[in-house]
Amino acid sequence: MHLIAYRPANAGVEPEADIGVLADGLIAPLTSLGSFYKDTDGWLTQARTLRKGSLPLADVTLAVPVPPSAKIICVAINYVEHGKEGGLPTPPFPNLFARWASTLVTSGTPVPVPSTEPDGIDWEVELAAIIGKPLLEANPEQALDGVLGYTVFNDLSGRASQLQSMTLSTGQWALGKNLDGSGPVGSIIATADSIDPANTRLTTRVDGEIMQDGTTADMVFSVGQIIEFITRTISLQPGDLIATGTPSGVGFGRNPRIYAKPGSVIEVAVQGIVAVTNPIVARG
Repeated sequence: MHLIAYRPANAGVEPEADIGVLADGLIAPLTSLGSFYKDTDGWLTQARTLRKGSLPLADVTLAVPVPPSAKIICVAINYVEHGKEGGLPTPPFPNLFARWASTLVTSGTPVPVPSTEPDGIDWEVELAAIIGKPLLEANPEQALDGVLGYTVFNDLSGRASQLQSMTLSTGQWALGKNLDGSGPVGSIIATADSIDPANTRLTTRVDGEIMQDGTTADMVFSVGQIIEFITRTISLQPGDLIATGTPSGVGFGRNPRIYAKPGSVIEVAVQGIVAVTNPIVARG
């Protein structure tokens, strides 16, 4: 089953997002996004009874599929070849960093390049897991059972800011991984029972050219292992989003390095779920 987060098109004041079920290219409305994450089991039960949509996609605007309160936790170097292209070793445990929920944007949203990134910004297609149940000290099986579903995420990165931070003995990735609008995410969620997170194809196209083409089968740490590791220390709540890492093919790893500049268009996709496309623009 595919869920979709949306708002009425051309709303004067941006209302709270709603969530519905995609059925034959139409939306069957379900409830508000906030209400949904307060009772995911109950709303999913109701969603499975919906067989026919009534709302055309042309009559809505896409919305971010997680609440503003969501924790956004990302996994670095979770594909061996991606680590190699960046000259970094494979971590012995999930290497995590955080994003701000305010960086999340929908497909079609222009992403500005800040002046601190004169060469442009880099792309990273990722499978994102969205949590559907409270989780704490979960084992891998409980972790997977607590996943609502999956979507696509583009961990757009400011490499100049990242490289600057690496001159510090302590390091930090906060600026390079939290550029304004740098978290394009799919508005469509494939429920956990409709996708195999251990063997799903990920692709990135920049101006129509394939830059990344990988599979989650090559992840170092599985979705279950990542969530198990996180929940040893902190709790996860419905609506939290885990970005599980990117395969090789990023601009930083190429010789010479290449990045997306104003005028470029980046499309990231998870096979069988959704593609997200964003134009890259100069910051006004």
